[in-house]
Amino acid sequence: MYIFLSPHFDDAVYSCAGLIHQLHERGETVKIVTVMAGDVPDPLPDTPLIRELHARWAAGADPIATRRREDEAAAETLSAGTRHLDIPDCVYRTHEGVALYPHGDADIFGPVHPQDPARTILDNLPMPYADCATTLYAPMAIGNHVDHVLVRDWALEHKTPGTELMLYADYPYSTDADAIKTAIAGLDQTLTLEERIVPIKTADFEARVAAARQYQSQVSTFWADENTMREAIYQYLSHTGDGQLAERYWRLPQ
Repeated sequence: MYIFLSPHFDDAVYSCAGLIHQLHERGETVKIVTVMAGDVPDPLPDTPLIRELHARWAAGADPIATRRREDEAAAETLSAGTRHLDIPDCVYRTHEGVALYPHGDADIFGPVHPQDPARTILDNLPMPYADCATTLYAPMAIGNHVDHVLVRDWALEHKTPGTELMLYADYPYSTDADAIKTAIAGLDQTLTLEERIVPIKTADFEARVAAARQYQSQVSTFWADENTMREAIYQYLSHTGDGQLAERYWRLPQ
């Protein structure tokens, strides 16, 4: 079984859908585990970032329920299973009622807050499907989003012996070559990374685009429209493969 850890509802699909499609075509079982998939808290923190995101997503009174449905539709497009954990997105996490990441990029792409409860929860949470996973995929945390960092560190610290661990290039943050270098440099330098460029066929590309389209609430965050998204994905994969469509991964030693 192949397990893909996704910090948010779209990350694994945005980053790995070509490979996920390939694995299904080979008859493999794939599960996407979305880690920060918990409900919107009640009361909802009143922060500039939450107001901005909810307005942009236009996902209704319960945006997490909408995003779960989008995630399930995207996984179904790729014939993958889904599992949603109950840790809230960082924008909703609080300490003693105070939002930990209230203001946007400076917060969510900065250091993990020392009072963030997510790290403790993950430290005490067994890795899903640990007894049957042959390969575990986790984000490289390119771009340094706090939720991506937390999920990456969870995978590094809690991988089951005998399970292959792969880190994936977090798209669209991985369009920035300097961000890739920074993420690699930020890892424990005793780790040996083996870069793997995975060729993506036309059918894999089309599956990746079809899955990405399911996240209607997220399109406006990164692209002007779906056609722009499709072209951006094509150009990114072509650049990754030096003219051939490809996705980038890194293998860590067992």
